[in-house]
Amino acid sequence: MENKAEIEKYIHDFILNRPHVFILGAGATIAAIPNGDKNGLRCSVMNNFLEELDLLDILSGVKLNTKSRNLEDIYSELDTIPEYTSIKYELENRIIQKFSQYVLPEQPTIYDYLILSLRSKDYIFTFNWDDLLIQAYNRVCRITNDLPQLVFLHGNIGVGICNECHAIQSYRNIRCYKCGATSLHLPKLLFPVKKKNYNSDPYISTAWNGLLEIIKNASILTIFGYSAPKTDIEAIEAMKTAFSSTFRRYDQIEIIDVKRESELLDTWSDFIQPTNFHVSTYTTLFDSIIGEFPRRSVEGYYKRNFCDWWGQSTLTLKKCADFKGLKELIRPVIYNEIQGNYDVI
Repeated sequence: MENKAEIEKYIHDFILNRPHVFILGAGATIAAIPNGDKNGLRCSVMNNFLEELDLLDILSGVKLNTKSRNLEDIYSELDTIPEYTSIKYELENRIIQKFSQYVLPEQPTIYDYLILSLRSKDYIFTFNWDDLLIQAYNRVCRITNDLPQLVFLHGNIGVGICNECHAIQSYRNIRCYKCGATSLHLPKLLFPVKKKNYNSDPYISTAWNGLLEIIKNASILTIFGYSAPKTDIEAIEAMKTAFSSTFRRYDQIEIIDVKRESELLDTWSDFIQPTNFHVSTYTTLFDSIIGEFPRRSVEGYYKRNFCDWWGQSTLTLKKCADFKGLKELIRPVIYNEIQGNYDVI
């Protein structure tokens, strides 16, 4: 019995003391603004990116070998042709301008639900350039400041770095929150070339090294709307190596995507295998584990799978018409946290 108790304590500590980690791709932003942003602007995945964002005019008169409409293929070829350097830079600037226009709708979005459903021990790593995640964070932090860490793996148009003290913050800040300086700069954005230099910018280098370290210790890894594009092969290999470098048999993989399950399982098979195929696929965030256990995902996973619990959470994530309703929905678990209680309710 003593040995059994020791094993149970080991499993308990091994799972509960580690974070829930999300990795986001363009599909997550599309899920956040499926009908467009506050002003009707839509986002796009890499396929048909230029067409859907009205950027095709940039390629007027440009002769490329690729017939692909995928931004990765187009940009990668532009990057290899010296006479198109100015076109490439124009494309970069137009993308930054386009993404700077996005404003979240007034009502809660998937990003608001996602951020509010995690805690400060958890992490959201995103490959996206838009700052909608930051906008959502600035809204839900009025409900609680115990929110997940946000890390931008390819840079972000909303991230500012103080030129004086180097503090990382919102680029929209008028003054540095730390030293009061009025000059901020954007970290470099990583565009979709096949050979990326993750050390080209200090922020991106730190962000990437942080991802590789954090996913080693994740209890739950959720991949949301990220298709593992071919220009990210090196990134995927590094993530796979980091993830498989530690014992994963008790851990869980989730994939949230609209693609066929067979395609998703094939794409992420190298991550799934170390967990002994503890994997679930969903088409919406609401069906995932944080939909069932908002702010208690790891605790809920442990209770259901290791404590012989057959019950259901009394608090599940639901769509709310406004932030007053969202605050009321999540209030019971926030109240318990203030009392130091992190049990599933």
